[in-house]
Amino acid sequence: MKKTVLMSALVALLAIVLTQPLAAGGGGQSSSSAGSSSSAAAATVRITHDKTGAPDYQPYFLKAGEELKAVNGVGLEVVGYPSTDVYTAATRSALPTNSAPDLFSWWAGAWIQDLQKSGLLAPTTAVWDKYKADYSQGIRDMFTIDGQLYALPWGLEYWLVYYNKEVYSQLGLKEPASWDEFLSNCAKIKAAGKIPLNQTIVDEWPAFITFEEIASSVNPDLYNDLCTGKKKWTDPQAVEIFTIWRDMISKGYFTDPSVNYFSDVPRLFNDNQLIQIIGGTWFYKTNLIDLGVPESKVGFFFLKTRDGRKRAILEPSPILVAKNAPHLADALKAVDYWMSPVGNSFLAKQTESFPVNSKADISFLSPMKQAVQKEIVGGNYVTLTRFWENMPTELMLQVNGKFQEFIVNSATPQAITADIQKLCDAYFK
Repeated sequence: MKKTVLMSALVALLAIVLTQPLAAGGGGQSSSSAGSSSSAAAATVRITHDKTGAPDYQPYFLKAGEELKAVNGVGLEVVGYPSTDVYTAATRSALPTNSAPDLFSWWAGAWIQDLQKSGLLAPTTAVWDKYKADYSQGIRDMFTIDGQLYALPWGLEYWLVYYNKEVYSQLGLKEPASWDEFLSNCAKIKAAGKIPLNQTIVDEWPAFITFEEIASSVNPDLYNDLCTGKKKWTDPQAVEIFTIWRDMISKGYFTDPSVNYFSDVPRLFNDNQLIQIIGGTWFYKTNLIDLGVPESKVGFFFLKTRDGRKRAILEPSPILVAKNAPHLADALKAVDYWMSPVGNSFLAKQTESFPVNSKADISFLSPMKQAVQKEIVGGNYVTLTRFWENMPTELMLQVNGKFQEFIVNSATPQAITADIQKLCDAYFK
């Protein structure tokens, strides 16, 4: 009950912040003087995001605002939130009102579909069509709902495994060429008195990481079918995923679930205690290199599926336009610039993300990310959508709660999959 009351209070407070934000921005008309969506002089548009903790994207958005102001006169007021749960609640509360942000960072897939079905988004189809030759049909399809396009994709990321080159060398390990070799490496790392992999329930959302990695490696087709409701979680193949997961937990292959993904995990890695990290490619700069881990210490590999296929998990990073945006026309000017080759490259460069515009300059990418790009482009990979975006949002959060229970409790694979299937049956009925 205390948690519910506290969350309600925070959401109410932050809804006020959306109206009168304590933020930094690039000048122009103040957000409190919101008038018509088109004006003779460019306005200051408000963008909100959920990354002011670790990683901290506030400086990156501020730089993007300075660039936007210099290019087309549109100012950018940046409002950041310290946690994802508070941010999503506050944003959903503000979007139907005249306190909606002009622009806001969000997630792809089901997250966008939920808002579009509620009539809370402004389409960006005209801008997409202007740059049609710059974006692949696959990317367009990802952001198309009922014939309209939404959002601007300011970057793409992939999920992989980082490994500690120093310890791999000391233990005589090589990048695993198969799922079995990966498990063998984990066993050798554990035998050396070190921790093979990260796993945590702190901040709640990271609980899905281990499931995603195991399921997409053991059977990527089943992974997709479970997320979309085409297969039952009580299917023997699904139970096997949790059996493997439970075995890895019992063997001590993971960090204590109370560690923080953004602070403890990089520190343990740099101290040679944690040897492998499952993470997005965004983790490399913001949570390894920027926190003092030497580039020479970090290697990476993509896990292969159990039947030998190459697979990569995709995480797009969209920014959405609110239907009730106080400065809609100027918000679309920002979208236009950030979808251009130059603007998309500049925006992606701030977090060293992979630009989505095919004509964007990628020379700013680190040698590690250049290597990832080369591997993906030339490797004939099966690409999968990240779990966070691959299920209907409400259901995904409930299932992720069950993952948290599985990590900290001794529930059997049969019991946890039965519980998850009950949630799915209730949702898809």
